Amino acid sequence: MLLLAGCTSSGSSADAGGIGEADLNDCERTRLAAALGLADAAEVSLPLDPADEPLADIARDICALDSGTPGDTAPLDTSVRSPAEERDAALPAALVRAPSIFGPTDTPPGDDPYLDGLWIACGQGSASACNALLFESPPGSDYEAFAFSCGGRENLHCSVLLAEPGADAGLLGIEFGPDSPAPGNIAELDQWWDACGQGSARACAQLVLSAPGGSAYASFGWTCGGRTTRDCTLLVGDDGSPPALAGRSPQDPPPGDDEYLDQLWRLCGAADAPACRDLATFGAPGSDYERYALSCGWRAVRACARLFAELAAEQAAEPSA
Repeated sequence: MLLLAGCTSSGSSADAGGIGEADLNDCERTRLAAALGLADAAEVSLPLDPADEPLADIARDICALDSGTPGDTAPLDTSVRSPAEERDAALPAALVRAPSIFGPTDTPPGDDPYLDGLWIACGQGSASACNALLFESPPGSDYEAFAFSCGGRENLHCSVLLAEPGADAGLLGIEFGPDSPAPGNIAELDQWWDACGQGSARACAQLVLSAPGGSAYASFGWTCGGRTTRDCTLLVGDDGSPPALAGRSPQDPPPGDDEYLDQLWRLCGAADAPACRDLATFGAPGSDYERYALSCGWRAVRACARLFAELAAEQAAEPSA
């Protein structure tokens, strides 16, 4: 319950005028710097912005676990940092705290019937429902945090945690891992496979968009190299757009093969996340309909609701002409 305690403590710190120099030891400053994407602890600017204070609470909790004694001022030894701690330092605090806040039987928010259904199924132990919920949820929402924690259980790797082998391994139902060897059938795709396994979201997206529909290549890319999450950039970071999107535009006209799918295409191009989801569902595997949907209208292979929210926020932040 340390993370939950950290969450509740942030309010009192903010009320006292923000977290200052005397409130953080060396370990906590180093952890906080990593969470904020800074090169070293010296770059941490104090007092903290209130929006960043939950990260300081997380840093305190982790340092207390490292030392075994709350408030220990021993400097941090980054060489013994676990992969989970490295991951948590780079994630939004709300996602890191999710397992301590939610439980599998929690009632869904009730804001969206479709997402509520996925929430319930995820809570009941469906790894595929958890990952579908993560893929569709608005960023920063309770839906996203619940899915990210596999229904209030543990962060990430829902298929492993919930004993649902292959649920997120694509159409073939094959279990993959980042170290799984490439099939060896297509040399160019083998190269993208290896880069995807090594943590390139760009390479994973390239596999999704260029590999034959339903192939092991496409499945490996779709699961971020067997990491069991569909928003690959959330897990391994964004390293650029795949070549398959070069020269493409959300304004590209639909194929014209199906009136209903063409309509979904236009809506998806206009940043309608549910339309992209439906187009991916009903478009033939490997078709331009499916690929357009999976790339949120030739934009990026991301969770479309999250991507569109980010794009809208960026547009709103741009100075008016």
